[in-house]
Amino acid sequence: MKVSVELVSVRLLCEKLEELSTCPDGVLLNSTQRADVCALLKCAQKLLSAGLFSPHLLWQEYWTRQPILEVVYHFHTHNILTLSFLLERDAAMSSWISDQLQSLCVSMTTMTTPDDQQIHQHILSRLLDSVSEKQSDQSSATGVWVQVYDATAFDVCVSEDMLQRFFTHTLIRVLTHRPAFKVSDAVALQSEWTFAKTPQLLTALFCKICLVFSVESVLCQLQQVLETHEVNWRHVLSCLSNLLIYHPQTQSCLTDLLSKCLRSAFDTYDVERMITSFLLARQASLEGPAVFPSYSDWFKLSFGGASGYHGNSKKSTVFLLKFLSDLVPFEPPQYLKVHVMHPPYIRSKHRSLLQEYISLTKTRLADLKVSLEETGIFEVVNGSAGVLHCPAQQDVEKAVTLFTTTSRIPATVIEASIFRRPYFLSRFLPALLSPRVLPVKADARMNFIEALRKADKIPVLLYSSYIESCQRESCRQQQGVCESVEGEEDRLMILQEHFLLLRKMMCDGASDGDVSAQLSKISLSLRSMYSDEETGSDVICLNLQSPDPTHAAIVNIILQNFCMCLLEASKVNPVNRQGEWASVFLKVLLGHRRLISPLIHRLWDLLHKQGISLSWAHVLGLAALLVELHHCRHMYPQVQVMNSTLSLSEHLSDALLCSTRSHMAFCLRFCLAVLSYGLCKANSLSEELQNFIPARLYKKVLFLMARLIPETRAPIKEEHECDLKTDVSELTERLKDSAIALWSQTQIRDLQKLPQYQLFFSEWLTAELCVRRSQDALTDTERQEYEHWVCEQYYLPMPVCEGGGGGDVTRICADIITAVLDQHSLSQTSESSSEHTDTCLPDLLSLLQVLLYQVTVTVDEGHFLWDLLEDRCTVTSDLGSIGHELEYQQIVGNVSRVLVLVPAVLLLPVRTDAIGRKSLDCHRLMKHINDVQRRSCDPAALLSLKLTTQFLKAVVCVSVSCDDPAVAVNWCLLEFSMECPLMLLSAQHWWMRLSAVLRCQWRRLTACDVLPEQLQMLDNCHNWSRWVSVSAGISAPAWLKAACLHRFLKRSEMEKIRQETDKQILNFLFVFSVIELISEQLHGRGSDCWRRVRDKSIFLVTHLLEDSDWLLLFDQSRSDHSLCHFTCRVLSPQMLRLMPLAFYSIITALESEVLHRMLRSSGFLYTAAVNYRELHKLFLNSDKHVHVSQHQVLLEGRQVLMNIISLSSADSLTLGQRRQLQSDYEQMDSEISAALGISSRDIHFT
Repeated sequence: MKVSVELVSVRLLCEKLEELSTCPDGVLLNSTQRADVCALLKCAQKLLSAGLFSPHLLWQEYWTRQPILEVVYHFHTHNILTLSFLLERDAAMSSWISDQLQSLCVSMTTMTTPDDQQIHQHILSRLLDSVSEKQSDQSSATGVWVQVYDATAFDVCVSEDMLQRFFTHTLIRVLTHRPAFKVSDAVALQSEWTFAKTPQLLTALFCKICLVFSVESVLCQLQQVLETHEVNWRHVLSCLSNLLIYHPQTQSCLTDLLSKCLRSAFDTYDVERMITSFLLARQASLEGPAVFPSYSDWFKLSFGGASGYHGNSKKSTVFLLKFLSDLVPFEPPQYLKVHVMHPPYIRSKHRSLLQEYISLTKTRLADLKVSLEETGIFEVVNGSAGVLHCPAQQDVEKAVTLFTTTSRIPATVIEASIFRRPYFLSRFLPALLSPRVLPVKADARMNFIEALRKADKIPVLLYSSYIESCQRESCRQQQGVCESVEGEEDRLMILQEHFLLLRKMMCDGASDGDVSAQLSKISLSLRSMYSDEETGSDVICLNLQSPDPTHAAIVNIILQNFCMCLLEASKVNPVNRQGEWASVFLKVLLGHRRLISPLIHRLWDLLHKQGISLSWAHVLGLAALLVELHHCRHMYPQVQVMNSTLSLSEHLSDALLCSTRSHMAFCLRFCLAVLSYGLCKANSLSEELQNFIPARLYKKVLFLMARLIPETRAPIKEEHECDLKTDVSELTERLKDSAIALWSQTQIRDLQKLPQYQLFFSEWLTAELCVRRSQDALTDTERQEYEHWVCEQYYLPMPVCEGGGGGDVTRICADIITAVLDQHSLSQTSESSSEHTDTCLPDLLSLLQVLLYQVTVTVDEGHFLWDLLEDRCTVTSDLGSIGHELEYQQIVGNVSRVLVLVPAVLLLPVRTDAIGRKSLDCHRLMKHINDVQRRSCDPAALLSLKLTTQFLKAVVCVSVSCDDPAVAVNWCLLEFSMECPLMLLSAQHWWMRLSAVLRCQWRRLTACDVLPEQLQMLDNCHNWSRWVSVSAGISAPAWLKAACLHRFLKRSEMEKIRQETDKQILNFLFVFSVIELISEQLHGRGSDCWRRVRDKSIFLVTHLLEDSDWLLLFDQSRSDHSLCHFTCRVLSPQMLRLMPLAFYSIITALESEVLHRMLRSSGFLYTAAVNYRELHKLFLNSDKHVHVSQHQVLLEGRQVLMNIISLSSADSLTLGQRRQLQSDYEQMDSEISAALGISSRDIHFT
């Protein structure tokens, strides 16, 4: 039989090895054996190189004998039989090696000889070299080595002290293995040494080693090693990341360690400790806010204030700045930017030192071609000095909002386009012109872009590129094709795979540390898709009308997988035993600030628009997400929408609608899920419930519970409380029963005791008015019963400090009136007012009337109704502005709607004088008419029929409470006649429709058929004005008779005016004619109507030429004459301001003969000159009431005034009047001023 040379050499080698390697423990050789074995293996290497030796036959032969671990190790080191080869060829090899290595480790705890120690060091070094390789280069053999460090395998073999010493030695060896990296290398490269980028086997090695120690012990050993050894910075920082990910308590321990280290560094000015502190802090911040604050936050906290470590002396300040300056050449740009944006606090006398460092840093950033244009053009809302994250995007949102409000390009944007052009072109415009599908109807963003384009603020090429990109985006969506940038789909697939692994871990009940490790890898995947800046934002501006389309696919993946992870975790454990995975998930997510804006938009869209269609799994997931958001609300920026700034959780709570039955059902489902999940989390963490439940969401719960579930309206006694089921998925079975069971929990109900969680009556009213009656979950009867219960049984007895009425019905009524007025304003200003017409307003108005009748039985000395209405009608802005005037008219209109609904008796209180006589107190009513209603009368000088009827009914009704009702009515109407003529003017105008109502009411209240004298006077004036002979006398004010005549006098009967000898009546007739003339000019009903009214005015003024009192109507100084007194109490300020236009509309149409006669009237020239001056101001200020077609009046008026000046006598003006007019016209019209001067010289010559 022929035997091969390979087999012979293998057998000889095995026999010789068996002779040389006999050892008692079967693991290690002694020094003599080790030398002989190594010499023998060198011979085998030569045979192998000569082709006379077979490794495969060697293992087959040696495995049948009793293999020794060290011999196998020498096979590996001499490259005869590698461990990888052995593990791949023989499955039993892995188990054998693990057992042998654990035996080796046990024996190492008692090693005393240098050779044995050297073997341990050598084995560990080879292991560390292997685990530090890239993931793709790591062999299965290395994994076997790592599994050896399982502490549980040593418990029965060695003592705890021995185990601690062994792993301490191992940890030190790991941290100091091959210290090849310099500090400068660590500063520049540590971003590549995060947990997610650490080789998996090195991570596993750290986990096994650190498991033996507490976090404090590991950090203490870490500090000692850093102070006494040259370290491998990669291993040190990776070890720290491992601690942070797997041990939540590491953050507080590390914070204490950094504080001590920095304090010691500044005490001894130790640069080494400074380096250690900065490297550890930066490494921790790289792992995200889930485990440690951002570097900017840590730097600001440590050095941003006067109490910082460096603030005690100049030497400390110089030490810090010198240290930071030395780091500049090696630091990544994100840290340099933090130091510039958030510089350390330096006292004013040392500011020059800081400026030197800032200058050096900016130079370095310029060399790196990194822009410092990170500050936005708008100030931070909360006044913080912090730098906004992604300021360009927030600047765009703010600019679009301002443009929508003012219809003008904000001045700040114009200034930025000039003085901050690099930022404007490189940041602001790209953020504004991000491609999207353009809407069919131009939205605010499109209008803003168009305005900038017309102002030549957008380069032509950039605008063309934007339009083309938008068209491509539209085509892609129409074709259903998503053209991603190169590699985007691959990155999304990788992200989805990471999430699938996370879901599997949830299903398998993985530990918090393993989940955190996986989340760290997810964070790395997110960071690979875009870059995040280190500087954080204080406020995130949102524009809900233009959702953020960026990162939509990523956000959908995140939200979907969060919901699925929650379901998988709930299958294994209830919420209160699921650990902190959800919180860590959210904190990791919030570490990517660029995702927050698209995340908010997506969540808002889901809750606000798609809530009804969400499955129960999505509802549970989103509810849990909202709870976690609220729990860590202090970790992320607030959200600014329009002018309000809220936390993210409170803002999302506002997305829930309660307007229809379907909206209410979803909102209740979602809120119950939030309450249930939040209660479980609060109990599991032993924290207060308010840390998990947003206040605005809880208020929606208070609104819906009582509204939809009558059983929750009655107080729940403690002995009737139900046990809450912790499995939130059971809420799907019976929503109502689940709601009652949940509401029975004391913890949930006790939230109402906190002020921020109390639903005030005013807030309840706002919510109730948002309900659409046609789609309400309650029937009309149920809604009325519910609203009566809320007002009379719930809020009325509730203390004022808790949002109730404190037993005061007037307070409840005042809140309802305020809500009604707000609702009217909202329906008028809303772009879509249809949604405000189908509200519960009729029900609340009916309830208001019921409550107000309760008020009528008491004497209201406080005038609560007038106090409330006058407060709403207070003129606080310039009514010359058309926007402010329209807003004021809307307010007055809404107030008028309320006035006609309230019981009339509330409008006029009864006063009692010193001797006990009772009379009507009409002071507040007159004040309201003069100050409020007069400003918005339409037609002019006339109240509406509803208001007039309501006010007169109040006078008649309340008069019966006085000693003599007829006398009370007469005295009241006499006061109106003197101080508030607008009231009687309106009564006279509507008398034909009023008289029957008032007669019937008076008869019913007093059993008397004869009206009081002043009411009878209105009836007499009405009849008098229709007589054939107008000269028949009646007892009535001249202005009242003139008003009657003006209304009923036909054009054919104008000649009858010649018979009227009472000049007062003629003057007031002229007043009403001028009022009608101005009204025709304002409404523009046609030139024929306007000429007819003007001719009537000319006819009247022609018969008043002998009496100059008519000129007082146009007296701009508002003298005390009765005519001026009357017009000031009847006409609005706008009508009075247009008197000059009426004056010249009449004067320019007069015949020359009449004009010459007017010149003889005292004060005519002065009145004409003053009115032309005011007319010129009207046109100069482009008054909204002056039409372009009426500019002809100004031109003709100037000619007439020049003619009047030339024809007037020298004594037509006093010297003071002439000087005043010359001064006024000097800048306005020099020719008129010169004409007045010529007359002045004539006077002087005379």
